Amino acid sequence: MSSQSDPRDVHFEPLHPATRRTLIVGFIVGPILWLVALSVAAFVFTSTEAVPIGIAVAVVSCLIAMIILNLLLSSRRRQERRYVGR
Repeated sequence: MSSQSDPRDVHFEPLHPATRRTLIVGFIVGPILWLVALSVAAFVFTSTEAVPIGIAVAVVSCLIAMIILNLLLSSRRRQERRYVGR
């Protein structure tokens, strides 16, 4: 018999999972920083059109990120189910 563990016992565990506080701060501070950056850019370029365009870009980028993260999460769960069945 080999000393290796059974492949069915393998389970993914991140080295340093993000704490709940870190996740919440990231979700709150990120969009606020986007708005601050957009406001500064609008003030510097003195264009009132920059803020709505920048907000639209921020919203679209957040939606794309959410879609990609959901796809990655579903892929990870599918792989976990595949290896559990072996």
